[in-house]
Amino acid sequence: MAALRALHDASFAGLARAYDARAAAHAALVAKPEYEADVRRSDLWVAERDGRLLGSAGWLAQPDGTARIRKVFVHPDAARQGVATALVRAAEQRSERNRFVLRAYLDAVPLYRRLGYMDDVPGAMELPGGLSMPVLFMRKG
Repeated sequence: MAALRALHDASFAGLARAYDARAAAHAALVAKPEYEADVRRSDLWVAERDGRLLGSAGWLAQPDGTARIRKVFVHPDAARQGVATALVRAAEQRSERNRFVLRAYLDAVPLYRRLGYMDDVPGAMELPGGLSMPVLFMRKG
């Protein structure tokens, strides 16, 4: 879990130029004890090389029969190497569902569009300290 939290922090911190103070708020969210329980609810898998985590992605069954793709993070050192694509596709396959939903950070929207996701509605993700960040809810299938 410590390595996974560090990966999620590093991935999000790599976006700091776009999200400024929200990187610290996201780190506070990842550090909360309930974050581990949230991660464990998902069928989460990771990519690693030489014992170092490069990325994560998972899915969680939704009451309406869809699979929610979640916890998609890639370490900045592994960005743009196909890690997120491979992990998202693997999560979709493991779910054995044919309809998917997700909440995308805005910088990830082009990736999800390439993977066949369609824009649904804009939203916000609440962060500690009264901050939030814009997201786009997307769907596929």
